[in-house]
Amino acid sequence: MLNEVQQLLNVQRADQALHEASSRVDHLRLHRQQLEARIEQERAHVSSLADRLRQLEVESHAKNLEVDDLDMNIRGYRKRLDEGIISFKEMEDLRTKIDMEKGRINRLEDEAFERMDSVEGARGALAVARSELGGKEDALRAQIQDVDRQIEAAVAQVTAVTAERAGLVAAAPPYLFAQYEALRAKFPNPIAVLDHGTCGGCKLRVSGNTAERVRGGMGIVTCEHCSRVLYLSSD
Repeated sequence: MLNEVQQLLNVQRADQALHEASSRVDHLRLHRQQLEARIEQERAHVSSLADRLRQLEVESHAKNLEVDDLDMNIRGYRKRLDEGIISFKEMEDLRTKIDMEKGRINRLEDEAFERMDSVEGARGALAVARSELGGKEDALRAQIQDVDRQIEAAVAQVTAVTAERAGLVAAAPPYLFAQYEALRAKFPNPIAVLDHGTCGGCKLRVSGNTAERVRGGMGIVTCEHCSRVLYLSSD
């Protein structure tokens, strides 16, 4: 293989390694953001349970007040019925009201008990969530620390490969690197292997003359279809 082609192939391999390392950094940073978001979600879950408990407590208190108010009304009706000097019609009206309010207060008491049960259930769920939150956060923070170490290693790899690439570029003839960069603007692999007369980039068969020039190491040979620089694998 020509030295110039080998130089370009080395630059391409560095570019591929740089792309993989940079992609890994991006992936790890996204994963870190997702872990941070999960911590916020866990906190938001506990907060929503606390909000729900407060809402249920307000509803339960309001329902108990409603029961108390209705009980006072019934007591008032009974007092008028027992102690007041009223007509027979008023007496019948009060008895009817008392019967109706008794039916209402029974329903309200059932609803009040349901609210109290809901409050107890919500209080228990909140207590469990709060007790578990610390452990969940610690586990997620441990994962974040591990991801941070991986990010640090991946960034170091990006830095090392970038420096390696700079050295390879400096060693290559400027005109040759300019040709490589022009091709890289179109293809991720501007240097392609010639495999049984077929360009490894565009997968099209090259002419016999082109294949012979590659095999003979006759300078920089490009694919007549896609313009990639061709080389013969040493494997």
